[in-house]
Amino acid sequence: MAAKTYIGLSLGNDNSVIAIINKEHRAEVIANEDGEHKTPTFIAFSGGEEFHGSQAKHQLVRNAANTIAGFRDMLGQAYSAELAAKHAGCARIEAAADGSGAEFVVGGELRVSAHSAAVRYLQRLRATAEAYLGRAIEGAVLAVPARFGAEQRRALAAACADAGLPLLQLLSEPAAAAAQYGVGGARDQTVVVVDVGGTGADVTVVAARGGLLAEAGRAHTDALSGRALDAVLARHFAADFRKQHGVDVLADPHSRAARKLLQAVEVTKRTLSAAPAAPCAVESLAAGADYNASINRTRFDILAKAAYAPLQAAIDDALRAAGYSADQIDQVLLCGGAARVRRLQAAVAARFPAATRVRDDAGELDEVVASGCAAQAALIAQGAVPPQQPDAFGVAARVLAAPVGLRISADCLEPVLLKNTPLPAARTVRVALPAGETRAYVAVSEGEPVPPRADASDDEADASDDDDEADEAASEPDLPPRYRPSRLLAEMVLELDAATDATRVDVEFFVGTDAKLTVTATEPASGKSITAEIPASS
Repeated sequence: MAAKTYIGLSLGNDNSVIAIINKEHRAEVIANEDGEHKTPTFIAFSGGEEFHGSQAKHQLVRNAANTIAGFRDMLGQAYSAELAAKHAGCARIEAAADGSGAEFVVGGELRVSAHSAAVRYLQRLRATAEAYLGRAIEGAVLAVPARFGAEQRRALAAACADAGLPLLQLLSEPAAAAAQYGVGGARDQTVVVVDVGGTGADVTVVAARGGLLAEAGRAHTDALSGRALDAVLARHFAADFRKQHGVDVLADPHSRAARKLLQAVEVTKRTLSAAPAAPCAVESLAAGADYNASINRTRFDILAKAAYAPLQAAIDDALRAAGYSADQIDQVLLCGGAARVRRLQAAVAARFPAATRVRDDAGELDEVVASGCAAQAALIAQGAVPPQQPDAFGVAARVLAAPVGLRISADCLEPVLLKNTPLPAARTVRVALPAGETRAYVAVSEGEPVPPRADASDDEADASDDDDEADEAASEPDLPPRYRPSRLLAEMVLELDAATDATRVDVEFFVGTDAKLTVTATEPASGKSITAEIPASS
């Protein structure tokens, strides 16, 4: 039987990416007609023609009034003046006559709804994928922002249907990123996904428990984005041009000169992520004058330092919403094109202790989400995951309210089932006994996080400010316990024959959907066991 032609698709508000899992079982991004791995999420109309992607984005310079952008986030949304103002400078946005939402007004006559724009664009992406693969697309896993509500998700699914793109599943963007980073296997862990895209940043706390992913908390900010960092560079170069020629190209932020400069600094920003310095060149920027300059990464870091505060605040908000401290986070996963910026990575790392790994090693950061969707599509093709199931964060399940584990001491708890573990859940730990011991003592407790040292965060933040790289090598200190007992649930004593060096006791924890906890300690060699049942807390 021929393999099914399934794709993963990240429909971004600024750029979109298509990916597949190739014959080598690796994620492969499909290049568009221009040979680019990412396609700008723009549509433009000019002289009776319709343009998409890079060709449409270039129309912003000379034909902004007939260029459509930002339609993804408008799906399923009612018209508002705030929404129209957010996308000022492109095609005018008005309320639809039938009250169905917002419409773009193109050329004074053509009215294009957000739904119609999404359909047109998705049709082009489908055609791009089919041209690359040489066969029809049979299904797609589409990424959706975690903050999208039910109405927006339904609108996105309807756009896929009208575009002739068979939708297998809507997958939350942080779930797709976590999958691409390999989170969600047998190991229970709590991660933070930091997604910095072209128009905003999302921070999501994800609890990976028993192979399942659950959103624990999230926060969003429009104050930091790829465009916000572009604006930092644009102001710097505009000031330099004003000194040379006496012309302020940013006096009108929607002027042709301003748009030319903003498109040029996008390239400068990307180059600075990989090189210590980068040029900025614009032909005939203003007053007939060409502009050529350069900037080094250190200067850019200084200029942009204040821009990262909203992202750091969003990280704090997401942790607070999830009920976690930074010390309880195992990994931070970066995605989104703007997350390549080294100083941004350092600003993220500064919110976490040194033991928390900040990762950017899952491929090109603006391709991570699409690659995760492609991996999910491959699982569906293999029958490992059923199609048309809710997205990874769409299933409401009762979860464990606090970690439960073995009380090691008054100040140390070894967690066995972590907070936010979906119920029912079972885990088993194996405990060694000292030779000659005739009793195994098991104390089961709920836990709480150990508060961080008062000076630890300040020291780490100061160190990060001094370091240019997010992953500066440092000696790893002895780490204190992450959890301590908060409430004793049960004590058990298992009577044994004299233990040898090979004696082990298996302690099984099981929590049902009613939140009742059953703990069983068993010595496999003799078969001796003891059980305690703890009813759910009121």
